Amino acid sequence: MHASCLLAGGRFEAARRVPGDEQRLNGLHGHSFRALARADVTHIAQNELHAALERVLAPLDYADLNQQLAQCDDLSLAQHIKDALPCPAALLLQSTPERGVMLENGTALYWIAARFEAAHHLPNVPAGHKCGRLHGHGFGVRIVANAQYCSQRQLEAAWAPLFLRLHQRYLNDIPGLENPTSEVIAAWLYHALQDAGLTGLAWVEVRETHTAGSQFDGKRFRIWKEQRFESAVPFDCHGNYSGHSYLVRLMLTGSLDRTMGWLLDFGDVKDRFKPLYRQLDHNPLDKLAGVRDGHSQSVAEWIHAHLSPLVPELARIDLMDDEHSGVSLLFHDDMRWPLLQGE
Repeated sequence: MHASCLLAGGRFEAARRVPGDEQRLNGLHGHSFRALARADVTHIAQNELHAALERVLAPLDYADLNQQLAQCDDLSLAQHIKDALPCPAALLLQSTPERGVMLENGTALYWIAARFEAAHHLPNVPAGHKCGRLHGHGFGVRIVANAQYCSQRQLEAAWAPLFLRLHQRYLNDIPGLENPTSEVIAAWLYHALQDAGLTGLAWVEVRETHTAGSQFDGKRFRIWKEQRFESAVPFDCHGNYSGHSYLVRLMLTGSLDRTMGWLLDFGDVKDRFKPLYRQLDHNPLDKLAGVRDGHSQSVAEWIHAHLSPLVPELARIDLMDDEHSGVSLLFHDDMRWPLLQGE
């Protein structure tokens, strides 16, 4: 069994003043906002969710938000968009590439995104594994916390000393990071933030690359691996075709291998998906056995049916037609937010 959700996104450009203790926000300034709504398929159709989100965002585009809303900080703006949608929906709002807010099930979560550059190697991988060699990454980090207990400014302040401990370092030399997989780094950051007194911490994400990363929420690990494929889909009932550059995101959950320090090797996830990728990429999706019409939900269900026996840890599949449209299939009661495409 799984839950099916629709994803609809949009952008708008707007100016605002945000009174408060952050002096840099007091003056009139502008943002390129991104919004992503998620709604159960039983509540609304894909085209209706898109149209509804566009109607809500249209008055905000190239507007002075202070003239539109009584309050226009990230949380108030996200709540305004969510409340204006015609059906129950979760909402993710990105005000800058480095910060935003999520609203879901009555909970508001602030997040910040950051980066650090560092070297590492994985000492326990089999001989010849590329990650056993000394190498490095521009690591991405996202820290998420309950907005009731923590502000974005507090998240940034909590991250600052950890950045100094990690940036331009050889991670294996840091106590607790002797085997610095992305899962181990995420757990290390989570506990370091807790030890520093950050309240309301929800989870931490670490991205080694743009296509792979991990999450830790204090109890459970998740990893994701992304892949793109180019495919044709039926355009109408007359046999005409269109196409998409799809992005599929595979989210896995489970326990860490105590020796390897990972839930599953990202390379293994890619290898297990490869036979399906060959059938999806540069092919008409409606010709796949078991796929109805080539619609995204049907394609995602096809991926699940063929991949779940190979990857029992599979917790969610996100399939994006483009930056603003997609579906999510959720398993294992996993409702963690997807990343915004392009991050």
